[in-house]
Amino acid sequence: MRAEFGIKREKHNKLFYKEYTNDEGIFHFHSQIELYFVDEGEMEVIVNSQQKVLKGGEMSVALSYDAHAYKTPESSKSSVLIIPPYLCEEFIQTIKNKRVVKPFISNPEAVSKIKSYITEIKKDNLNEIKLLGYVYVILGIVMDNIGFEISETAIDPKLSSRLLFYLDENFKDDITLESLAATFGYNPSYLSRYFKACFHVGINQYLTIIRLKNALMLMHENKHNITYCAMESCFNSMRTFYRVFFNEFHCSPKEYMSHMGLSQNEIIPRS
Repeated sequence: MRAEFGIKREKHNKLFYKEYTNDEGIFHFHSQIELYFVDEGEMEVIVNSQQKVLKGGEMSVALSYDAHAYKTPESSKSSVLIIPPYLCEEFIQTIKNKRVVKPFISNPEAVSKIKSYITEIKKDNLNEIKLLGYVYVILGIVMDNIGFEISETAIDPKLSSRLLFYLDENFKDDITLESLAATFGYNPSYLSRYFKACFHVGINQYLTIIRLKNALMLMHENKHNITYCAMESCFNSMRTFYRVFFNEFHCSPKEYMSHMGLSQNEIIPRS
């Protein structure tokens, strides 16, 4: 399962709180810290490579660029607090060489304290100093209740966001590791290691995922043939497109379109 860049969440880079009933969320990542609470029922939660069924009174922690997803097995009530990096720069600096090894908190006292500070954050007319204070107290409790290990690569949320936005906006161009490194002013070997450490996927593979997603979007418009969708998404050959499509969906593009009830008309419509 490959995580998607939560570009909408990234663009809405503000403190955010919301409550849900029977929530589900795809496997995704973003620069913001995401604290997810199961208030009632049960919720299947994945953070990076770890999965756990959380019960009422438990929570999960996804730090910057940790991939995460949620699913309600039967019924649940849950809530989420999203903390943007600019509100906790000192915290991010403190953990920049660390990686979470225990992203779940089951200590009811710790979860209850965090929820009480969220109640304060939600109050109207809260001044900025108090807001920052509550955010850091919450993150301090989180640090006391999750496990860390040393990471060889320090993650810079600003660089990571710039890289992802650039790839998302320019995936139709002929991007190479060398051209990307030159654009951002880094050594190609370092940038390759950094990207893999941050997003758990290589740059070329990530580009392929973006291009494949764009081809799927065009296919679902039901206006274009398969060749147009592939070439418009910057696949340099149909053989390459068919190979990566099959690797991802275990069927050919034609079989996929047939299954989805989409047209396979081989005439490219006029623009």
